[in-house]
Amino acid sequence: MACWEMSPNQTSIRVLRNDEMSFTREARMIQRRALAGNCRVVKLGPLVFFSTPTGDAWILDPEDGCALCLARDHETRPVPIRETATKVTIEWNAEYKIEDEVFTVTEEDGSARTIMGYPTAEIQRLIREYPASQTQDFARIVAALERHDLGRNDPCPCGSGKKYKKCCLAKDEALIRRSSAQSVRRAEAVIHSSRSAPDMAAEDPASSSGEALIEETETEPPPEVPSKLDELWGDFNALKRPTTEQLDAFLSSLLASPPEATSWCDLFHRLARQPHAELPGVFRRIASAVPHTKDTGMGFFYWAAAEEFVSRGLHHLLPEVAAHFRKLDSGSYDADALDHLEDYLLAEGFEAEALELAEHFLPVMRADEELMPHAVPDLCNLIFELRVGRRLRGDPNPEPAPKLLARELRQGIEGEIHRDAARNAAGIITSRLPVPVWTRSQFDLVSGEGCTENEAWRESLRLFGTLMQVAREAWEVDQRPPGCTLRGLTLMLNSVYDWLDAGWKKRKNASGNFLDYLGPAGLEERLVWSCPELIGINERRARLLLDAHALLLRCAIRHELITSADAARTEKELGRLESALRVGRA
Repeated sequence: MACWEMSPNQTSIRVLRNDEMSFTREARMIQRRALAGNCRVVKLGPLVFFSTPTGDAWILDPEDGCALCLARDHETRPVPIRETATKVTIEWNAEYKIEDEVFTVTEEDGSARTIMGYPTAEIQRLIREYPASQTQDFARIVAALERHDLGRNDPCPCGSGKKYKKCCLAKDEALIRRSSAQSVRRAEAVIHSSRSAPDMAAEDPASSSGEALIEETETEPPPEVPSKLDELWGDFNALKRPTTEQLDAFLSSLLASPPEATSWCDLFHRLARQPHAELPGVFRRIASAVPHTKDTGMGFFYWAAAEEFVSRGLHHLLPEVAAHFRKLDSGSYDADALDHLEDYLLAEGFEAEALELAEHFLPVMRADEELMPHAVPDLCNLIFELRVGRRLRGDPNPEPAPKLLARELRQGIEGEIHRDAARNAAGIITSRLPVPVWTRSQFDLVSGEGCTENEAWRESLRLFGTLMQVAREAWEVDQRPPGCTLRGLTLMLNSVYDWLDAGWKKRKNASGNFLDYLGPAGLEERLVWSCPELIGINERRARLLLDAHALLLRCAIRHELITSADAARTEKELGRLESALRVGRA
């Protein structure tokens, strides 16, 4: 990914290999964003895709000034795109022009329409700052990194018939060495996102009734939607303002149809936008009636439900969503949907439910051979932090001896969590003693590789212990669940290390104290860098990080570890970023 910006119009630049790039899939995804009322701007190759809070979605070709409307007022339109391995055909039906904040579109019949409120500044910025030539260079880095993951003796993907080590290996390594550390890290993020992204290429029932606008195709056409279902959607689309009774009847008809013929994720977004008077009831009907198989995509449905419930202030329903998600198994779950649901639970303070969900799916993820290598260790770290947080609450029941508690904290994750980390945590939990004097030196960052250098490892344990004390105090003072706080603080700490790593040549004189990174400088950059999403940023993880910043800031103020002037500047910046998140979600 080339960049994100924290602003009302969240922005993502994605660059894929030619054989992975799918404009049809991107069109479907931006339609989903429009249905959800999200404002996004994406540049994929030479084209720009964008959605708006008003439910509009478009594709633009900046070079020729062509435009194609994909959604209008939360109603999707057909996607007239046909792709083969070597050719993409798009049936453009309008021309566009941008002048400052004014978006003007001219239809084929010559009629013109002027629209205000579109993210024109972001569109123009992407066109200006990310020309097609730059994205092509970045795509070569992505391809080189993916080939580099192969075994040296595997056949080279270029098709030469030679082993990789005797063909493209040297060339790939030279390209990776020449590339900046930041480009390589962002390319790795692209690879992770593309492998874990949900497949949105399935035909949207709302637009499947549209006649194919392009006859030329060299790919196998999608299966036809049954005519009865086609007529059902046609009748529904004809309703301008459907009543709750009509929405319920429509849902009943869909539930009586083959379940795999409906995208339940998109349907839920659409019913939420009507709006349905009893959205929790809709959720329960679908969750109880639709089989939990790979073909029905229920993992994405629960992701959509969490998104809609949180946006409407129905946070208390998240545990119910998580309970239904646990019906999924190794053949029907989705790791990306699981990751997002965990973020929703953590951001809203559902510590116990997040832990239960993570522990439930740990064996499933261990058996999933398609995951990235870091997926299971990341989940184990989350489980460890939440178990520590649960014990930091100070339950009235007697704590087990430190040795037994350390064993409990590592149970089932012994291969990923070092026994020293568990012993260190158990010692802090059972001590129950407040920190006698808080000092800035307790927040000193660690230099060196903790896995190989004894001193650095001891320093890592010391710093994690400090974060535990902050989490315990946040529970005692602010009643913020300590597991959620600890997770946010470790994400924040990792964001600092990653940020320093990415620009080490320029940041040799950067501060070595964690508290100095409460300052406004670089805060936004680190935030969006740490919360990558396929499009834009992961808003709930960003919320979790902002909460961690705020809790650490309050701790630093209480113990006079930061000046009042620095604290005021940080509070102002945190307020600005929180407002940006609210606007982006509106």
